[in-house]
Amino acid sequence: MTISKRTALFISLGAIVLYWTYQLAAHQGGEPLPAHFSELVLRIVRKKLIVCAAIVVLLRLQGQGLGELGVSRKAWPKHVGVGLVLGVAMFVGLNVLLASVMGSLIPRSPDQGPTILSFFAQPWNLLIWLPIGVFGGGIVEELERIFIITRFEQWLGRPGLILGVALSSAMFGFGHLYQGLGLAIATAVSGLVFALAYLRRRSALEPITAHAFSDVLAMLGATMLAK
Repeated sequence: MTISKRTALFISLGAIVLYWTYQLAAHQGGEPLPAHFSELVLRIVRKKLIVCAAIVVLLRLQGQGLGELGVSRKAWPKHVGVGLVLGVAMFVGLNVLLASVMGSLIPRSPDQGPTILSFFAQPWNLLIWLPIGVFGGGIVEELERIFIITRFEQWLGRPGLILGVALSSAMFGFGHLYQGLGLAIATAVSGLVFALAYLRRRSALEPITAHAFSDVLAMLGATMLAK
C-alpha cells in the first residue's frame, strides 16, 4: 500500500509535533544531567541514532533522500570553508560572548545540580566528546533542524518556513535548559543562526560544518576550563 506525498508530509509533521510534545511534557525544567559520564554518552548516542533513523525513514516515506535536505558534494570545498569560518564566528560570538552575558544576567540555579562542565574534567573524555560534537551536534542536529524547517515550508510555504525556524530554534534552546535559562536562550539564538546559514545557499554542509567546528572549539575550551 502506497501513500500520497501529502499524507507522508503530514505524518512527518505529526512526528515532529509528537516529539516536541514529549520533550515539553517529560522535561519541563530541562532534562537533568545523569550522575555518570557513561550514562550521558549512552543517552546522547541513543537519542541521536533514533533521530537520524527517523529522518531517513520519514524522508523515504515522502520518496526523498538526504539530497532533499541539501546534502550534496556539489561545490563542497566552498561550503565547508564557509562553514569553518562561520563556526569560528559562532564560537566567539555565541558560545563565548553571548553565552557569558546571558549566563551572568540569568545565572543557573545551584538546585539544578552540577554543570556539564564537570564531565570535561578528565581530558581523556575528549576522545568521546569530539565524535559526539561532530556527529551528534554537527550532523544529526543540523539534519534534524533542516528536516523540520523544510517540512513546515512544504506545508505552508514561506510562512511555514518562518514558523519552522522559530519553533525549531525555541526547541533547540529548550533542549539545553539543563545548562540554565541564560545559556538556553543563547542556544536558541545559535539555532536561529544555523537555520539562516542553511537558508543562505540551501546547503546542509555549511551549518553542519559550522556547528561541528563550533562544538569542537567549545569542547576544547571546556576541557581547558575544567582542569
